[in-house]
Amino acid sequence: MKHYYPAVFETAQEGGYTVTVPDIDGCFTEGKTLEQAMWMAQDAIGCMLEDVAEADYPKASKVNDIDTAEYADCFVTLVEFDRQVYEQRCRDIAIAREQIKALA
Repeated sequence: MKHYYPAVFETAQEGGYTVTVPDIDGCFTEGKTLEQAMWMAQDAIGCMLEDVAEADYPKASKVNDIDTAEYADCFVTLVEFDRQVYEQRCRDIAIAREQIKALA
């Protein structure tokens, strides 16, 4: 099942973006490009919700309800999170790591 969480994308001084997902305590990440920042936001959500039953996921706020007063140059957008996609991505990464080890 897909879930959508609003995330604050703030332009980082050193370039790229920092990303905060206000509805999930401690959920933040960064990326050098917008595409990478979006991917990293999906991954950060997955990491934070890994041991949480899907029925117990935090309720997502509306995009317009996110307070951006503490951020400088930013925008808010929804980040899609699908637990099955996240778990498959984790399995794929683990398999790739094992294949690299086998080649070394």
